[in-house]
Amino acid sequence: MLVTGAGGGMGREVALALAARGAHVIAHGRDEARVKPTLDAITRAGGKAEPAAFDLASLAATRAGAAELASRHKAIHGLVNNAGFWAGSREVTTDGHERTWAINVLAPFALWQGLAEPLRAGNGRVVNVASVQHEKGRIHWDDHSLAQGFGAQKAYRQSKLALVMLTNELARREKDLRANAVHPGVIATDLFRNMPWIVGVCIGAFCPSPEKGARTIWRLAAEAEFADTSGQYFHKANPKPPHKEAQDAASCARLWDVVAGQVRS
Repeated sequence: MLVTGAGGGMGREVALALAARGAHVIAHGRDEARVKPTLDAITRAGGKAEPAAFDLASLAATRAGAAELASRHKAIHGLVNNAGFWAGSREVTTDGHERTWAINVLAPFALWQGLAEPLRAGNGRVVNVASVQHEKGRIHWDDHSLAQGFGAQKAYRQSKLALVMLTNELARREKDLRANAVHPGVIATDLFRNMPWIVGVCIGAFCPSPEKGARTIWRLAAEAEFADTSGQYFHKANPKPPHKEAQDAASCARLWDVVAGQVRS
């Protein structure tokens, strides 16, 4: 099972939980040094793990990373797109996309595409870490990178709405896979590092731990209870109707085509 952003926070906890349940974990990070503590913890406990190091902000690096993993693993049973980004200011990647959109939307899509064959072979489950913020999001169809009127929260909300919509479309298109999105709660992780310091202090003091936030994520990825669950949005542990646009099949299909074009270019 591949877990992105496994170097810390919920990604680390998901990786540890999956390994404890017998999974061979592919722990992703931007570089191997980031995931070494996770790998060491898994192996000390008697589990199996390997690193995967590539930058999700780069489509070329993500595609290459997926191709490498697909060449090594003929079957992958789970893909947990945990890595996420909340901007401090507007940044554009070398591919020309706003960084929030690139990491939270394009990278998961590129991984689905690059790992399609081993995921199908493994009857795989795709778990996308979304956010309750998606409920206030809007797809800016003519300006996904928000060149006009950028705001960090606006970008994040749009990206998480897009991720839920793409999850639903993946579930519709790929009947051999199970694809679900989950809002784990507002969890004390490094996601909030670009917010004002007082926000980080409050989140650290009052929000649940990464271990608690990871629970529904790894359960969706591994437990028999969810073997036939697909196309659902979970708010913490409970399924819930997502944003109305994520329930619109035509909008989800339209977004899929747009993002597929961006990932190809």
